[in-house]
Amino acid sequence: MQSAKNQLEKKEILARQAVSDRQEAEALLNQERIRTRTLSHELETIRTESEGKLKFRGIENLSLQVVQAYLSKLKSFHAPAGGLLTAYLPPGTRLSGVISEKALKRVEEETRTLLDRLEPETGLVLFYDLHRMVCEAIAPPFPITFPAWELGDSFEVSLLEEILSKDYRMLVLVLHAGESFIGFAPDAQVFDTEELIRSSVKEKHSKGGFSQRRFERLREEDIAHHMDKVLEVLDRVLEEKKLIDCVILSGDFQLIGEIRKRLPFNLDIIEKPSDIRVEKAGSEEILRTVLSSRRYLL
Repeated sequence: MQSAKNQLEKKEILARQAVSDRQEAEALLNQERIRTRTLSHELETIRTESEGKLKFRGIENLSLQVVQAYLSKLKSFHAPAGGLLTAYLPPGTRLSGVISEKALKRVEEETRTLLDRLEPETGLVLFYDLHRMVCEAIAPPFPITFPAWELGDSFEVSLLEEILSKDYRMLVLVLHAGESFIGFAPDAQVFDTEELIRSSVKEKHSKGGFSQRRFERLREEDIAHHMDKVLEVLDRVLEEKKLIDCVILSGDFQLIGEIRKRLPFNLDIIEKPSDIRVEKAGSEEILRTVLSSRRYLL
């Protein structure tokens, strides 16, 4: 009887000890969870602050002639150890979704962060030396259609050269309130159809109150009238030019949105951010600008 009682007491002691051990373990686990969450939050804060401080070393536009000379220089680079990475990223893709995980780890995080900030409608080509003698990206004037990458002794520029050398039949629209340009170029040389559309559009009003609202309403009517004239020319050009490879749009964001609604669904549309001012640039300058590539020093 005493033996059974002793065994029961031992079991109760063990049970209490087990409960105590479990409570202590849960307390330590909660502490670790809180510590992990705190460290994760601090790490995310540091990463966000670091990303905010990251800046491109430089950004510039390269004309068709200049970018060809630039590619010639890139072709002269050689790395016997195979340390030159080239990656072709179509619109909407990231480096992590194109190259292997092993190769991705060899690209600095700062470079990947800057690259992920870029979202050009035509995609990007990354040229990256693992020793960072070369670290930059090019947004070509026309879209990269499929992903590709290579880590070798030289940069792979032939795909980009192919994009730049192709003759696209382009419809170009530069849209601004009061002054817009429409041109068709059968190749990268010259417009064979071009038209400048001018209208009288009131400048923006800076005063408040009823006079401003009335002024803005009149200005909107002027812009609508200007867009009617633009659409009239656009319809005529679309009727005359049945074979169009792409439409390049530049200028005022709202006007671009209106034009997009009127373009055929089967046309490839490229929006190019630029500061082209129709009143200051001739047709040659407009064509040179829309055919330029954008270079980002990472």
